[in-house]
Amino acid sequence: MNIIIVGQGKYGMTLTQQLANENHDIVVVDVNSNAVTTAVDTYDVMGICGNGATVDILKEAGAKKAKLLIACTGSDELNILCCTFAKELGTENTVARVRNPDYASQSQFLRENIGINMIVNPEYETANEISRIIRFPSVASLDSFARGKVEIARIVIHSDNPIIGMQLSDIRKKFKSNIIICAVQRGSDVHIPDGNFIIERDDSLSITGTRSALSSFMKQTGVYKHKIKNVMIIGGGRIGFYLSELLCNTGRNVKLIEYDEERCHQLTNELSDVTVICGDGTNQDILEEQDIENQDALVALTGIDEENLIVSLYGEIRNVNKVIAKVDRHSYSILNNIGIETLVSPQLVAGTLVTRYVRALENSADNTHIQTLYKLLDGKIEAAEFIVPPNWAHNEETFRDLNFKPNLIIACIIRGNRIIFPGGDDSIISGDRVIVVTAGRYLKELHDIFKLG
Repeated sequence: MNIIIVGQGKYGMTLTQQLANENHDIVVVDVNSNAVTTAVDTYDVMGICGNGATVDILKEAGAKKAKLLIACTGSDELNILCCTFAKELGTENTVARVRNPDYASQSQFLRENIGINMIVNPEYETANEISRIIRFPSVASLDSFARGKVEIARIVIHSDNPIIGMQLSDIRKKFKSNIIICAVQRGSDVHIPDGNFIIERDDSLSITGTRSALSSFMKQTGVYKHKIKNVMIIGGGRIGFYLSELLCNTGRNVKLIEYDEERCHQLTNELSDVTVICGDGTNQDILEEQDIENQDALVALTGIDEENLIVSLYGEIRNVNKVIAKVDRHSYSILNNIGIETLVSPQLVAGTLVTRYVRALENSADNTHIQTLYKLLDGKIEAAEFIVPPNWAHNEETFRDLNFKPNLIIACIIRGNRIIFPGGDDSIISGDRVIVVTAGRYLKELHDIFKLG
């Protein structure tokens, strides 16, 4: 697919990496020649140095024949303008990053009247992801499928967990929980495990199940954490603002610490149910004054990764029940080793949304296209949800008879109101929703799960 990406900041570079790995024909555009050179040299894409919101540059980038243009500069206005010009020149589909809450609330107007096909707000999507984790604090991350019927949760196995040393085949028998461990990260390596796989200390497990089944399993294995009522947020930027709104709507007590005095006044006016504190949230004295020990959750959202990590480590030392840190760098396997379980990257969160949209465009004529897509374990694992088409050729074949590709597992089948965690005697039939977890590859359509020949 011919794709133009305008803007090579952190988010644009993440998109370039993800989409280049899927063998699309990509042209990147940025006013910064160094950013263009880095993208071209690193990801083997075409590059143009210039303003992507000008007609001449868009023509040079191939907007007349492009299937998709993604505008992700640091300016909402430029992104909207870029998409508008691209559509006029003939680009079939456009995606704009829009971060300002005033513009984000006009997303329907932008789609219907301006012709922008997709609006992406990384800060809001990140806040939404953090909010989901706070609602289910036992997990390090949480993703939903089939309209919330099934979820994939990530947990970290500590030294006191009873499943250490157990084979996967024995875990389900012993704990009688209807879950599937579908992926394991051990250090920098990821695995799609079989029944003989043995769990070790510090493994990071991705587990599929219903919310009740996941809760049951976590209670039995000692991972379960009590519900969160009091939340302290460090950093009053866009993510802090969106997250405060989301949490207040669920009845939680939110304390937001922001350094900038003018921003504090603004937040106080806009967030009437939030306690806004003007101070340095990375300062130990401030954290103690604001009673960090009695907080159920600490969320570090400053603009500096190092500050977020230091504050989060201090929260762990003070035994805060749930600690979450925002990071813009993607070295999750390294950062997890220093003791912080839950790390959230706006670039990866929003990048996954666009990747899902691109896959859907590729298969728009086929109803087997991806319904839901998540990148797990530092992006090394993918979990994709498909709808099985009416003309499915394998309705009568059990899993024992099918020739699946390696490093792949069917994590769940949703058949009407039934949720099936399949074994060798199960089958996939037309109309099912199927969740597939893979390592080292990506799936465009459901047929890609089978070996050729």
